[in-house]
Amino acid sequence: MTEFEESEFRGPLFNQLERGSHLLWEPGQVFEKTIGVDRASLCVHDYLWKLYGFSAPLGGSVLRSHHFHYIWTNTKPKKVLPDFNLNLFIQAKRSEYSSRSKVKLSPQINGAHWYFEVTPHQQVSLELLEKELAADALVVYAAPVFHEQQQLYNHTSNQTIVSNSTFPKVSMLTGHSKWYYNKGGLTGVANPDFEDFDEVNLLSQIETLRNQTGDYRLNSRVQNLQKLSQAIRNVVEKQSNSFQATRFAYERELIDDMILDYELNNYVGVKDYMQIELFNYLWKLNWLTF
Repeated sequence: MTEFEESEFRGPLFNQLERGSHLLWEPGQVFEKTIGVDRASLCVHDYLWKLYGFSAPLGGSVLRSHHFHYIWTNTKPKKVLPDFNLNLFIQAKRSEYSSRSKVKLSPQINGAHWYFEVTPHQQVSLELLEKELAADALVVYAAPVFHEQQQLYNHTSNQTIVSNSTFPKVSMLTGHSKWYYNKGGLTGVANPDFEDFDEVNLLSQIETLRNQTGDYRLNSRVQNLQKLSQAIRNVVEKQSNSFQATRFAYERELIDDMILDYELNNYVGVKDYMQIELFNYLWKLNWLTF
């Protein structure tokens, strides 16, 4: 059993992550239940960003620039959000300690470990927030890799809470109900499938993909655009009953009209590029090429 409350861990954790940043936003208790976030900040702590493979903090996103229709529908449509960049959104969790290993956790976690439970409605809100912010910001959980009151005080005094906490991304826990771990960082196991995570950092994954051979390396830029736009149309077709798919079909007709009006038929790849960007806009994605 953990000897301290979530709020006792949350305060010094945020303090150490932010390192004196004055750009903070902490939702009220009622609003926090809807958006699922304990705190948002402009975080410059090197340790956290290096965990995810970033050499520098993400630029951040201005919450006021997003509509968040899924949040405001049944809450406060006139809620005023901060108008400054935030790059880290955290839901702090109170962990539970177990001195015994679970059979299904072995060999990933063998022996003493900690875990926290995912709150279903909170997870849904956080997933939507993560998708809305795309590559501009991180949305994560945070929980301690310790459970004794004196350890909390020691890590607070020594400024070591961050390195002794786990920070799984919200997307890592999609479809799961618990996160098991025995050390800080990103390593852990999610159930009910007991799926273990020990991810290579993002930049390393990108470099590996760039070095792989395949159609996208061999084809011309136009061929790649055509292939990608066809894949996107296939995705949209499979979601034909959704609002976004309906909008996509309507906007595609406008793209066709625009190409005729501006006599762009001879410019191969323009239509494909516009369809890709339309898909990114409607599904709130950020398209990057490397």
